[in-house]
Amino acid sequence: MRDIALSLILIGFMPVSIVRPFIGALVFAVISLANPHRLTWGFAFSLPWAMAFAVLTVLGLLFNRERMIGDSIRRYLPMLIYLAWMGITTVFALERDSAIPSLETVAKIHLMCLVTLCLVTDWRKCKQLVWVSVCSIAFYGLKGGIFTITGGGQYIVWGPIDSAIRDNNHLAVGLVMMLPMMYWLYMQAKARWLKLFIAFSAFMCMASIFGSHSRSAFLGIAAISIFLLLKSRHKVVVGIVITISFGVLASVMPGSYWDRMETIETYQEDASAMGRINTWKTAINIASQRITGGGFDFYSPDVFARYAPEPNNVHSSHSIYFQALGEHGWIGFALFVFILVYTWFQCRHAIKYSQDSEDGHAQALLARMIQVSIIGLCVGGAFVNIGNWDMVYYLAITALALARIVDQAPRRDHSHSDAVAGLRTAELALPTATAGSAARTFPSVDR
Repeated sequence: MRDIALSLILIGFMPVSIVRPFIGALVFAVISLANPHRLTWGFAFSLPWAMAFAVLTVLGLLFNRERMIGDSIRRYLPMLIYLAWMGITTVFALERDSAIPSLETVAKIHLMCLVTLCLVTDWRKCKQLVWVSVCSIAFYGLKGGIFTITGGGQYIVWGPIDSAIRDNNHLAVGLVMMLPMMYWLYMQAKARWLKLFIAFSAFMCMASIFGSHSRSAFLGIAAISIFLLLKSRHKVVVGIVITISFGVLASVMPGSYWDRMETIETYQEDASAMGRINTWKTAINIASQRITGGGFDFYSPDVFARYAPEPNNVHSSHSIYFQALGEHGWIGFALFVFILVYTWFQCRHAIKYSQDSEDGHAQALLARMIQVSIIGLCVGGAFVNIGNWDMVYYLAITALALARIVDQAPRRDHSHSDAVAGLRTAELALPTATAGSAARTFPSVDR
């Protein structure tokens, strides 16, 4: 039944995606981020829904006038350079057979992010993209939070099957990144019931983060709590809410959870942590000896036998930084870090030049919350390899679109101000002209 219902919904959106490609881009975002087809058990599970909507959306873009292709390519250029470098590292990859499919997946992500950016031409569409992308991830936080509280925190929360956030650590860090964005959703919601639902969902996302038993997410949520206080205008209220939420969730979690969190300080005694450190040293060795790094998915016994301090301790990178370093070398690492910094400064630009209006305040707040999400990625992502996750780049294109919208606003306002100034000049000149005309038409009483 799920397969039929989902298939009917998605098939219904297919013709719409050609006529209105931005709708197709939103549907693709839902499929890419939420993986709704992975919640089915039959034929819909493995159908190439994402590819279908990617093709339809691109076709729609070609025949749609509401697009900004040139400007979008210019703004997205750092990501395209990074993608081109990934193509080079794949050619020289240590495990080319597994690297090529990974490159294809990452290329699709960047292509659709660029297409989506081309279609986000105004503030309304930007808001719709934020709602769709954030809710696609928050759904699993809501679901996982309920599971955590009803189960007393005894069981680990996992993400959707065959997705970038399938791992409990990946999902948890992803939810950490979404919490600041949910604060923005709460501030934008008008209806009281919607505000309450968003607040409840955010609390459930926090519960899901705790329920993941992820140490990296624990560090991440601590970091975003500090920056959320710094970036929010309602510091006292936000501080109280964070404190109460932490207190309630801390009381729910079992002692085994806190025992695991304590291993952050005693990582030398933890086999998992030492395995990650071994992989990080391996990534440094590969990057130091190969300008192109090891290529995607270099984590094999043969590669570790050549480059690892402990050849038999094979793990994935478990870090967005060492993932970029080991897979794409020092150049790839520099490009990845530059993208994070570039996105941060695009947000800063939007904050600085946003208008003193309701929309301007909302745009500035969104930019601040994207920055807080980047902090969550930088801290939590230091221990999980989600550097190629779709949501990282959806946040980036949201920041780029936001900067473009803010750049366009002054030109509209200036033209409006010029028009108003012209009307005022005409109004000032009108009485004089009228008085002169009256003087010429009617003789003066005194005369």
